[in-house]
Amino acid sequence: MMMSRWWVAVVAVAVAAGCGSKKSSAKHDPVTGVGTGTGTGSAGAATGALPVLAPAPALPTPAPGMPPLPEAMKVTPEQVALGELLFFEPRIAADGKTTCAGCHDPDHDWAGGPALPTAHGEANLRRALGLTDVAWRTKLAWDGRYKTVDSLVYLHFRGQLGDDPSIAIKRIATVPAYRAQFARAFTGEPDGGRMITALVAFARTRYSPAAPWDSAEHGTTPTADHAGTAEARGYVVFTGKGQCATCHVPPLYTDEDFHRLGLIKSGDDGRGKIDVDRKGAFKTPPLRGAALRPALFHDGSATTLEAAIDWHLAGGTGQGADKSIVELPAVTLTPAERDDLIAFVRALSAPSATPYPRPALPP
Repeated sequence: MMMSRWWVAVVAVAVAAGCGSKKSSAKHDPVTGVGTGTGTGSAGAATGALPVLAPAPALPTPAPGMPPLPEAMKVTPEQVALGELLFFEPRIAADGKTTCAGCHDPDHDWAGGPALPTAHGEANLRRALGLTDVAWRTKLAWDGRYKTVDSLVYLHFRGQLGDDPSIAIKRIATVPAYRAQFARAFTGEPDGGRMITALVAFARTRYSPAAPWDSAEHGTTPTADHAGTAEARGYVVFTGKGQCATCHVPPLYTDEDFHRLGLIKSGDDGRGKIDVDRKGAFKTPPLRGAALRPALFHDGSATTLEAAIDWHLAGGTGQGADKSIVELPAVTLTPAERDDLIAFVRALSAPSATPYPRPALPP
């Protein structure tokens, strides 16, 4: 039996984005990726009394000075609580092992490391980009192919977890604790559309925690406390001589645009997969939380913050970079200015804290 044209298109999008799924043919909206939460992919009702759940934790709040949340940001504590369980749940993956948290490490800015993640035995094209502050983004993934968090989560579910939500939900739909979670979050039974909605709610509320520089930039403590510090001097370099703020625009520290840095070792066309005129350009990643990531750049080629900063200062060299198309000017700093710049960028990340408390999954 021949596959429908829309399914071929969805698989092509997922594989091009670094997803490897070739499974499932159940039909969902390939643009939004979600149903209405009123039966899409329903796994059927199960009988029996449901366990009583403790109240869902309050919604997290953004760090000081972040922009107002988008008006469309409508999530509930109950949806986020369910989404957290699903984010760490291997049973919703086709192999029973893979999880969202396996690529988006909560202890490292919800991002991936230097090793490219694999899906179904095949390496992905790019390092997993962090989920922090994704609520404010309009161009998602390294090439910006996704316009909504909903479509990103849905297609990555199919590509990375290897199954359609309408099928995956059946593996947990009869678990009493999950039935209770779905009933609390949606006043209904588990189904594929509701599962994606819960995962989206969790992803959209992964706000970057308050960082040391926030108190200086947004006045929660007297700015004078930071006068003369390395991070204060580094801020001057960042916004001036270093030319960093041109692309890493406060307060999100990204311009939501795409630039050629000369990182072409992997042979990845980046934004060129969407716009042929932007071949080799990649999304400007936000610097909030950057010091917590185990690797930087789309290919994970920089494993320290210092290495990434030095790459930028050098103007994008090495890895066979074609300087005629690299959109990154070289900048010469004194050793002291470089140290101050690094101190400032580090001050955009919260200090390392205790590991993220993994939820206890329903048996």
